[in-house]
Amino acid sequence: ILAVTAHADITLNAGAKLTYETNVNGSPDKANQQSDTYRTLNASAVYYTPLDPEKTSYFIGQVGALTTAYNRFNNLDNSMVMASAGLYKQLSPAWSGQFTGRGFIRDTLQDARDSAGFGTTLEIKRQLGRTLWVKAVADYEDNKAGLRAFSYTGKTYGVNFGYLPLQDTFVNLGYSHAKRDFSTDSPFNTTAQTAFAEMTQRLVKNWYLNGGYAYRHNDSNVAGTAYANHIVSLGLNFSY
Repeated sequence: ILAVTAHADITLNAGAKLTYETNVNGSPDKANQQSDTYRTLNASAVYYTPLDPEKTSYFIGQVGALTTAYNRFNNLDNSMVMASAGLYKQLSPAWSGQFTGRGFIRDTLQDARDSAGFGTTLEIKRQLGRTLWVKAVADYEDNKAGLRAFSYTGKTYGVNFGYLPLQDTFVNLGYSHAKRDFSTDSPFNTTAQTAFAEMTQRLVKNWYLNGGYAYRHNDSNVAGTAYANHIVSLGLNFSY
């Protein structure tokens, strides 16, 4: 067993977020699109420990839960518990990578949509300067729902640009492309392309205010189902 001089750490996190969407019901017809606001509460504990004396490799474990409540579309309310474990590696002064595996259980107000599953995420980060970085992300998820038609496998690819204009201010810009293949009798798959901008401001020692905007274009292999959605969010987080 390799002896490591550095000790392990645990971070406790909690947050509340308010989100507004312009097309919650996913209508292709603009006249029938309906908006809604929903609230999300989350809490998690993150454990991380170095695996070598140089602190270039870390084990990271996390357990967490979140719950979402809609203002109008109450049938979309849901809660989820999850656990993950991953390895972080500093590959060079500019390059780093992280691989994470996760498992989750999701509970909804519609028994057919209740689900459990697992996923993996690979992240490669390139530090472009002291306050600027770019990250590529690839994700896979397998979701088994109560009703087979709501089960799917999904692949997501994305790129994020992070910038620290001030010591306590963080800006994140990104794009993602997600595809889901559903377990239906006839082939059915959906595609979501999302462009987003987020900003986080540290208020005091452990408190952070964050806001974001995202534009999402959704489509499927069924003609006439494409639609757009605008998403605005504001949240407050605590980390200790």
